[in-house]
Amino acid sequence: MNVYLENRVQQCKEKEAALLADGRGDEAVFEKIRANIFGIFLTVWNTGRGEAFFREKLEQIPLAWQASLEKARAHHDEETVCLETVKLEAVREILAQLEVRA
Repeated sequence: MNVYLENRVQQCKEKEAALLADGRGDEAVFEKIRANIFGIFLTVWNTGRGEAFFREKLEQIPLAWQASLEKARAHHDEETVCLETVKLEAVREILAQLEVRA
């Protein structure tokens, strides 16, 4: 999982740089967010507290993002909807990778 998360952080940073170089700043922001989310969970993984702890944090941490997404949808705040969706998609990707490892 460590290698996977490190690779995803690096891939997102590289894609962010390419998008910025191409003048696609809005899309670059999404890659920066993805890199941050993968980085957060890399840090959680590296605490060494085990997979059960990691899975617990994969459930707990995104709760605030889900609440923010629901609030943004209720208020028709499309920018926040996009940002929170990117975060939650990254978490789903990590969860899927855990299932592949199992």
